[in-house]
Amino acid sequence: MTNAQLYFAIGLPCFTILTSLVISLVSFLGVRESIKQIQEDLRDIRSDLKNIVGALNDLDKRVSIIEDRILGGSR
Repeated sequence: MTNAQLYFAIGLPCFTILTSLVISLVSFLGVRESIKQIQEDLRDIRSDLKNIVGALNDLDKRVSIIEDRILGGSR
């Protein structure tokens, strides 16, 4: 076996493994960024839902006051 064959026999698999690890790391970092973006979007949706629930509670209080006035006057 010549030196060139030895270098190819050892170097090529090592290079292939290192390349696949780098590609996996890059894809993992991309997925991680996507998850962070999804979490941020969910926080925004959650705050919007809290605002909607607060507005519905205020509306319920107003309707209850109107109902009390209407039903209180007819009794």
